[in-house]
Amino acid sequence: MISVFDVVRISRIDHAMVNSHQLVITDINGKPNGLLTDLLRDVIEKMNIFMTVSLNTTVDDVLVALSKNTPLPEDALVEYEKILTENVTHLNVATRKKVIELVLDR
Repeated sequence: MISVFDVVRISRIDHAMVNSHQLVITDINGKPNGLLTDLLRDVIEKMNIFMTVSLNTTVDDVLVALSKNTPLPEDALVEYEKILTENVTHLNVATRKKVIELVLDR
């Protein structure tokens, strides 16, 4: 099983890391989860500002970089870790909406 972070780490569009607004979290029925999507977008935007993500980057690397470079409280970092380690069951490339849906089995 791959995690949300695995998808973020390996996804590229035209050889560039995906824009945070191109990723949407959905449930198995395709219903978007706005809360988790917003959380994912927030962590991706911070990652883009404070670090360079490579294939060798881990979730722990992200959390360490964000804790060193931002005044985020510990509970925010815990939430970031939770979303990044969620298991993705499917990917759906919604070409009309120009988004990649990360389907979680919740």
